[in-house]
Amino acid sequence: MRSSLKKLLKTLIEDSVKRSRVINVRVMGKDRSFLAYDRERDTIVVERGVWTDLDAHASVLLVEKSDLVKGARGHIITVTTGTHAVAAIPLLNGKFWNLCSIPKDQVSEKMSHCVLCANSVDGKLEISQRDVPCEKLVALDEWLLSIGFGLQDVVLLERNDKTLEHYRTLGQEWRVRPLAWTDVEMSAALNSSLKKIASKIVYYHSVKGVHFLSYSEFHRLVERASKNFAEFKSGLSELASELEDEGVSFIRMPKIHGHHEIEFFGLRRGAAEESLIPSLEALYRDMNDGKITKAGVISKMKKMDSLYLSLLARPEYEDEGCLAFREALYMHLTGEIYSIAGDGAVPAFDDRRTALPGATFEDGKPVFHPGTDSRSEVLLSNIRQIMSAGEIIEYANVYELRTDDTSKSTQPLGKGLTREIVFKTNRRPLTESFVEKRLSQSAVDYGCYVIARISGFKSLGVSLAEYRLMRRRDRERPGIFHDYYMRTRCEGEPLVDIPASYFKTRGTDVLAEDPQFVSALAFYMGDAAAQNVVMKKYDKNLRSSFYGIGKEIYRFEFDSRAGRLMPCDVSCCSLRGTMGWQDISYTEENMSDVVRFYTKRFASVLHSYAKEHQSVSLTDITTQFMLGFKCRTRAMAWSLMVRRDEFEHFDPKLPKRYGFIPKWRFVLWALDWQVNNLDAFSKSLENMLNVKLPE
Repeated sequence: MRSSLKKLLKTLIEDSVKRSRVINVRVMGKDRSFLAYDRERDTIVVERGVWTDLDAHASVLLVEKSDLVKGARGHIITVTTGTHAVAAIPLLNGKFWNLCSIPKDQVSEKMSHCVLCANSVDGKLEISQRDVPCEKLVALDEWLLSIGFGLQDVVLLERNDKTLEHYRTLGQEWRVRPLAWTDVEMSAALNSSLKKIASKIVYYHSVKGVHFLSYSEFHRLVERASKNFAEFKSGLSELASELEDEGVSFIRMPKIHGHHEIEFFGLRRGAAEESLIPSLEALYRDMNDGKITKAGVISKMKKMDSLYLSLLARPEYEDEGCLAFREALYMHLTGEIYSIAGDGAVPAFDDRRTALPGATFEDGKPVFHPGTDSRSEVLLSNIRQIMSAGEIIEYANVYELRTDDTSKSTQPLGKGLTREIVFKTNRRPLTESFVEKRLSQSAVDYGCYVIARISGFKSLGVSLAEYRLMRRRDRERPGIFHDYYMRTRCEGEPLVDIPASYFKTRGTDVLAEDPQFVSALAFYMGDAAAQNVVMKKYDKNLRSSFYGIGKEIYRFEFDSRAGRLMPCDVSCCSLRGTMGWQDISYTEENMSDVVRFYTKRFASVLHSYAKEHQSVSLTDITTQFMLGFKCRTRAMAWSLMVRRDEFEHFDPKLPKRYGFIPKWRFVLWALDWQVNNLDAFSKSLENMLNVKLPE
C-alpha cells in the first residue's frame, strides 16, 4: 500500500460494530458477499476480499443516509471490486440491510445527484463529482476529513467551476486534480486510469465513471479467442451478457450524459450501437446456446476486429502509443484537452499553472497544508508583510507557472523556476497576484543587478512590473541562501493568447473582424517593440530579441467611444536579455546593426499578424505599429531629457563584472540616437515587408 488509506479504513472498522448478517448477492455475473460495520451513525460496507485489490481502482461510494432513508442520520461508505454498480445496484435496490428505502423510479435520480463515486488509486481516494451538487460534495469531503482522512488523501477529479471556487477560497485548489500540461503528465494520467472489471480486459476509466475500451484492447480480446478461450469467454461475457436486475449488458447500460458503462473508444457517436454491439450480443447468445463452434467464434471475432478498425474516426486511434490517441482519450477521460503539441489549440494564460499545497487562513493566520515546502511558506509570509494595518488575508493559492520549456522537461511539479500566488484580503474586493521566480544566477549581488536594471528602465518609462528581491534559507543545507524576486502580475494576455472573440464585432447579422481593433493592437505592438529596443533585449546564444514570444502582455478595457473592448496598454513581463546587446560602442555602424536586427524580428511578427487579420492591410498595420513605436520612444526620450543628470549619474555600486555603468550609459546614448533616427526603423521595415509607409 502506498499510503495510509488501507490502514485508515481498517482502523475505522476496528472502531466499529460489525453487523451480524452477511449479505450474499449476485451482481455483475458474480456471487459476492458484503459485510457492514456501524461506527456511531455511520456505516462502512465492504465486499469480502476487496483488500487484496484495493489499489487496483477499488470502487467506493459515499452518500448521506438521509438521501436514502428519510430522517436517517450519518453516512455510508462502500468499498467494492469491479465497477461502482457492484455496490450501487444492491444498495439502491434495498438489498443492503436497512440502508435504503427509496422507490424504484427514484434510483437513477439518487445515483446521479446524491451518491459520490470514488476510486482507490495509489493509496488515495479519487472522487468523481459527476452531477452531484457542490454543496453535497463539500459536505461529504468534510465528513471524510472528520473521520481521519488527510487533505492529501482525497483528490477531487473534476474541475467544476463552483467546486473549484469553493476550494480556492480554502487555499486548497491543489486538491483538485490538475490538468496535464506535458505529454509525460498526460501519459501518466492515462496510465493511472487503467482498470479491470472482472475479466482480463483493461479499460481507461474516466472521471465520469465511463470505462473506455480501446481498439488495441479489443484486438487483444480477439487474440485471446485463439490463445486462451476461457479468458476470451470471460471477457465476452463481461461485455455482452445481461446483468442481473438490469436486463442490459455493460455496453448498453446507461452511465451519464448519453454514455454507457463501457464505451468503444474512437468511434463516432452511435456507430457501435448500429453494428458492433448487436454483433457481439448475437455471438454471445449463439456461443451460450451452442449454435457456433470455437472456430466460428474466432472467425466472427476477427471480422468484428476488422469492423472496429474500419469504424475508427481517425486511423491513429489504432495505436495507443500515438500522440493523437493520447490527446483524444485524455479529452474523454477529463472532459477537456490541455496539453496539445504541434498545431493544436493554445491554452489560456491562466491555465499555464498548477496549484501547489499552501495554507488555509483562519483569522488571517496560515494553517499550512501537508506537503507545503519552505519556498511557498516564505512566499505566503512575504504577502502578509505587505498588508496594511487591519488587513488580513482571507485566502491564498500558490501555483507553479508552466512554460513551453516546462512541457519539454520531466522535472517534477514543485521544482520549476516560477510560482504565482493569488490572494484575497478583507480590504480588497478582487483577488490580486504576484509572480515569484528564482534568479537565473546565484552569484553574489546578481539580485541587485536585476533590481538596478528594473528601476532604471521603469524610471525611463518602460512598462515593467513592480519587483521585490527576496532571500530564503535552504532548510536542507545550513548557511546556504537562495535569491528570488517577486513581482506584480501583469494583467492581460500575450499576443498569441488573445481570445479570437476580442477581434470580432457584430455587423448587421454576423460577427466579423473589427479593423479598428486590429489597428489599435498593432499600435501597442509598436509600443512594446520600442521598449524592447530601448532595453536592448538580446540573447547571444539564441540570437533572440524575445519579441513576440509571449513576453509582452496586452491589456484591454471597455472604450466608450468605440462601444466595445479595446487594447489600452502593454507591459513587459520579463527582464530576460535586458542590456544584452554586446557591442556598446557609440557608432553609426553599431546602431545600424541594432536597427537591422530588431526590425527583422518585428517584420516577421507583423507579417504573421497581418496574415491572420486580413481586415487591415499590411501597410496600414505597419503604419500603426510605427506610430506606437514612435510615441513610446518619444515618451522615454522626454523622461531622459527632463532628468538627464540623475539618469547619467545613476550608479547602484555593483561589482564591475556586471558592467552596469558602461551598459547603462550606452542605453541612454542609444535612446537619444533612436528618437533622432526613427525614420531608420521605418525605412528598414518598409524594405523587409515591401510596403510604402506614409511620410
